[in-house]
Amino acid sequence: MTTKNTLLVKLTFIVSLSPFLLPNTSPGSVKDDLQFETSGFMKSTAYRRPDRVAAQAAADGAISPVNIKWDQDHAGTWYIEEQRYAADVICAGMAQHDLTAIERGLKGLHWGFEQQQPDGSFNCPDAFHSTSFFEEAAARACLLLSASGYAGQFASDIDWMKPRILKTAHWMIEPQVEEQGKKRNIPFTHRRYLVAAALGEAGVLSGDQTLIDHSKEYVREGIALQQPDGVNPEKGGPDCTYQGAGLYYAACYYNVVADDQLKSTLRPMLEKGYAWLKNQVLPDGTIDVSGNTRVGGAPEHGRNGAPKKVNYGIIYRGFYQWSLISGDTDYAQLAEKVVRGEEIYKRQYPRS
Repeated sequence: MTTKNTLLVKLTFIVSLSPFLLPNTSPGSVKDDLQFETSGFMKSTAYRRPDRVAAQAAADGAISPVNIKWDQDHAGTWYIEEQRYAADVICAGMAQHDLTAIERGLKGLHWGFEQQQPDGSFNCPDAFHSTSFFEEAAARACLLLSASGYAGQFASDIDWMKPRILKTAHWMIEPQVEEQGKKRNIPFTHRRYLVAAALGEAGVLSGDQTLIDHSKEYVREGIALQQPDGVNPEKGGPDCTYQGAGLYYAACYYNVVADDQLKSTLRPMLEKGYAWLKNQVLPDGTIDVSGNTRVGGAPEHGRNGAPKKVNYGIIYRGFYQWSLISGDTDYAQLAEKVVRGEEIYKRQYPRS
């Protein structure tokens, strides 16, 4: 064999091994997020029983007592954000290979978009914030379905929702709409990552670079708000539930939308934010909420009028998701611990 041929063989061998020899610096993908949503951890926790995910739903797809009541006579108040739980039903269905669950989740998203106004908005209170929840959930559900083995089976549903998701995203960035939304969002760091994910995921789904570029502004603003100790402040102070929510949406963004350049600034925020939240987990897995500004000793009230409770689900999901991104298995173990802590918390504070 000539020296030239020997060199060619060696180079070919090195290239074939390169995924194992070189660090993974490529942008995240929907496949990364799908791996998380269909992981053994999610199958055994949040998605163990798909029939119990968003179980309070009407036959036509309205989700939650608030929206079900409004759906009966269109009197009173409803919130489009309540329909976001349909995405969890879809993810549970994919994880457990439960077609009935996927179809039920799609019905919930369909119901939501059936309330869409011609300009892409939804006529409910706190419209910008409520819409951002639903928009993120719908866009991400479509992306995950498209990346799954169910893509062909539910292609028509995805195609029906895509233009509606795009219309809502562009309504959100209309100057007058966005200006008012930003004003209301000022005290809440987590909302920067929620809006970023909503716009960014809609941009990835529809191939709209304008939305992706716009979403980056929200990410940068959220990063700038983080305190040196890792707290992402809510109403001027720490709050474990909303710290967890913001980090969760930031990690979804990291997986699905962020390019390498943005990841390089987003990752340190996630590291510091999760390190702070990790320190709030007590030995029994429960969360120390002393001093929390929104869900603690004097909690805010939710859309149903009841006091807000600590969202253990968003916290343990986030810990596990971060373990996959960071490669730090300690966070996977911490996620399991918080699952056990949630059971203790439920016994202490049963739902009314």
